[in-house]
Amino acid sequence: LEVQVTSYKRMEEWDIDPMIELGAQMHAESAFKDLDYSREKCAALGIKYILNPKWFFGYCAYEGDELIGMIMGHLVPYYFGNDLLANDILWYVRKDRRGSMVGIRLLNAFRDWAKERGASEICIGVSTALDLDRTHKLLSRMGFTHVGGTFKEAVKNVEA
Repeated sequence: LEVQVTSYKRMEEWDIDPMIELGAQMHAESAFKDLDYSREKCAALGIKYILNPKWFFGYCAYEGDELIGMIMGHLVPYYFGNDLLANDILWYVRKDRRGSMVGIRLLNAFRDWAKERGASEICIGVSTALDLDRTHKLLSRMGFTHVGGTFKEAVKNVEA
């Protein structure tokens, strides 16, 4: 049995296609599965993140040549003041690698990046509804505080 070493790195242009494919897996098993998944829109977002490393962060975990996890987030000022918020847009580890250190290492890379850039807070959303209890426990152990929640309502579009 060959053991692959997991490597971690900042997102680069050639990571976009594997990230889009892993993103499709995330989308298919998440609370967003009934919504559109646009590979083109994801590719454009990836380029935006790569071209603006001061404000946008993307990080990948590979096992050999295979992408097994990723995190993306950005830095924005709060709408009410000048403090900076680091907010993730996705944090995902392939199903068969959950429970390993991959998710923790990805999150720690994002935290380090946010702190280096002067973020006052780091917010991690859990809107996919994947492994909610495990994710909440992990984030709590890592020092995050659970505040608020997300309430959703599906809206059926009616032709006028």
